Amino acid sequence: MSRTCPDCRNTYDDDVLHCPEDGRGLGDLAPVDELIGRTIGSYRVEKQLGKGGMGAVYLGLHPGIGSKVAIKFLHPQYAHDDKIVDRFFNEARAVNVIGHDNILKILDLNVTEDNRHYFVMEYLQGRAVQNLLKHNVAIPLEVAGPILVQICEALEAAHGKGIVHRDLKPDNVYLISMKGKKNFVKVVDFGIARVTDEAGESTGKTQTGMVMGTPAYMSPEQGSGQTDKIDGRSDIYSLGCMMYQMAAGRLPFPGANFGEVLIGHLQQRPPPLRELKPETPEAYEAIVLKCLEKKQEDRFQSMDELKMALEGCMEQLGITRDLPPDDETDPELQAVDGRPHSSPGQRTPGRPTGPGASGPGSKARVSHPGARVSKPGASNPNVRAANPGARGAAPGARPGTRPERPPTRPPEGTMPPQPGHGGLYAGIGAAVLIGVVAVSFFMVRNANQRVDVTARDAATRAAHLAASQAATATAQQATQAEEDSTPIFLSVVSEPLEADVVATWKDGGEHKGRAPLSFEVPHNTKVHFEFTKAGFTGYSMDVISDQAQTVHAVLKPVPVATETPTEKKQRHGKKNGEEKKADAPPSKDGVIDLDDALK
Repeated sequence: MSRTCPDCRNTYDDDVLHCPEDGRGLGDLAPVDELIGRTIGSYRVEKQLGKGGMGAVYLGLHPGIGSKVAIKFLHPQYAHDDKIVDRFFNEARAVNVIGHDNILKILDLNVTEDNRHYFVMEYLQGRAVQNLLKHNVAIPLEVAGPILVQICEALEAAHGKGIVHRDLKPDNVYLISMKGKKNFVKVVDFGIARVTDEAGESTGKTQTGMVMGTPAYMSPEQGSGQTDKIDGRSDIYSLGCMMYQMAAGRLPFPGANFGEVLIGHLQQRPPPLRELKPETPEAYEAIVLKCLEKKQEDRFQSMDELKMALEGCMEQLGITRDLPPDDETDPELQAVDGRPHSSPGQRTPGRPTGPGASGPGSKARVSHPGARVSKPGASNPNVRAANPGARGAAPGARPGTRPERPPTRPPEGTMPPQPGHGGLYAGIGAAVLIGVVAVSFFMVRNANQRVDVTARDAATRAAHLAASQAATATAQQATQAEEDSTPIFLSVVSEPLEADVVATWKDGGEHKGRAPLSFEVPHNTKVHFEFTKAGFTGYSMDVISDQAQTVHAVLKPVPVATETPTEKKQRHGKKNGEEKKADAPPSKDGVIDLDDALK
């Protein structure tokens, strides 16, 4: 743990309560982020830009040339989970394969000596499309059209490499300035992208039934957990949700929870755009609604096909796909304070300028967590003040004054008698002995002091290390306890739809309804499902609620009984016998006349 002075930005050990540079009290300051100030590759970590469930993004600054990057670190508690680590680095691998100008560039990836996984990205200074959206306010096609065309080009390149984004949404599309033009698109966050090989087989480890992505923009096949059906047309559906939101100022399927949203994606048709916004061009409405078709084969079959439809619509309306000139006064490019982002590179407050500001032209102070920093000659409260009566000062002399120099020759008549040589040698020997004893005394005392200081420092470091380890263990236990107490969200889908569902779990937990539906269950609990529907065979299954997921049941029709030739012959023979029996004359007094019956 360490503390950073808010004035001079120097970093000190946690036991230093006052900054030696300016005397600023550090006792009331919370311990700083251990990543701040570290050097990662060629970049010094300056500050945190954002934080999510999997990791955190930091601003990195090159100390020599002042260039900026964004560095994404995986949270340390996931460092030993191979699946999460693989998914974390999946973004860097996917982006490297695509290599398109409209997709965020990944510059490097590695693992630090203390097992911190990270990758370095280009730093984006702009804003997400999410910041352009306002409730019930449409974005004109003159603005939205060129943005959408660039998204199509970026994802067409991704799909051409077998990569499906799976989390396309306004928060993951950034608009920056490029070559004097604004609204240049950068698609970000390929962290849950689906990567397939040349044979079309997925190279990831996503299980069937696992829901990944953002519910408001999920395709039907993605929301229902049919991961084997997800392809480029799933991104087209997500882009259709974005297009609808940009044109209407609202989502096509809003809902209070995942279940309501999922039902909309699976069963409902979105309200026509022109009913909400009559000014929407009819040709553009048709394009958006085609993107939102439930069946994949009814949508556009590629991003290139969608792009051609958009360009044709824009050409008919006299809208150019050229980007508008950059103007720093445009409100579209201004940062929005307090608006969180799920992607790296959001606009952050600039560093102060002017005298004393740290920047590319100023001399940077390099400080590391746990290192005590001080300048030569700076006051340090941990260093004892010089003793005025230290060795070399005359007894009784005032500090800072020079003692009067004794006369070199006494007055005449007061010269003492000259001693003999024996006494001189004896005096010299005594002086030498006293000097040796004094030096030995001071050496032993200083050695003991050094031993004491070393022991105290070692004890202090050990205490801090133990406290840090205890705090880490406590935090991990608290995190685990919080995860164990957090309910898990289950979404239930049946084929065919509207099957009756009964879910039960321990301690009398139960939920009934008609699929599709969604509900919460305790963490790490076995949930038993029973599915029934008229005309179909019942189906049951068990699910462990270790993560949010979709329960997908496929019910089979009740089989129609088929007759064998022998059974058919017997049935016809029996029928013929019954007919003959029905034709027989009635009995007299219960006695059958055999002669009449045989006629």
